[in-house]
Amino acid sequence: MTEVPFVDRAAIERLFGVRARQANNLMRSFDGYKTGQSMLVNRVDLVERLDELAAPRGVASAETKRKVTVIAAIDALHRNNRPRRIAPPPPRPEPASLPSGVSITSPGEMAIVFSSPEELLSAIMAMAQSATKNFAGFETSLECPLSRSSVCTAGNDNPTPAPDPETAAAHPEEE
Repeated sequence: MTEVPFVDRAAIERLFGVRARQANNLMRSFDGYKTGQSMLVNRVDLVERLDELAAPRGVASAETKRKVTVIAAIDALHRNNRPRRIAPPPPRPEPASLPSGVSITSPGEMAIVFSSPEELLSAIMAMAQSATKNFAGFETSLECPLSRSSVCTAGNDNPTPAPDPETAAAHPEEE
């Protein structure tokens, strides 16, 4: 097969996917010339001109390169897995209050004031339920800062005086 030195309008239509009128306009822009009723373009000149148009053009090529880089980065982000979901931190425990009649006398010691066995069991049950419901809060309610003459009490930020050891010995039902 021999190489044809010229390209006609029909070939330009097929190459660029255009119709006859646009093909004629393209051929004029590629320095085509008329031979009778037909217009022709030198094949070698057409290839060289297309190569020139495809070559980078200074500042315009920098913008094109930057655009290509941004598009590639966006495509890379879309290809990667979506970010994983991070669970919110657990809520901070609210300090549980000790039942009424229960107080911390010193670190490691607790006093329960009651008048009947039912009241004692009720206070113990209330402490167990408080610990079951919110152990961290219950734990913080047991760690009150103490001074020598004060006691931590349930739900009360104001310290009450520590019980007198002689009074505690006189009332053995307090634990």
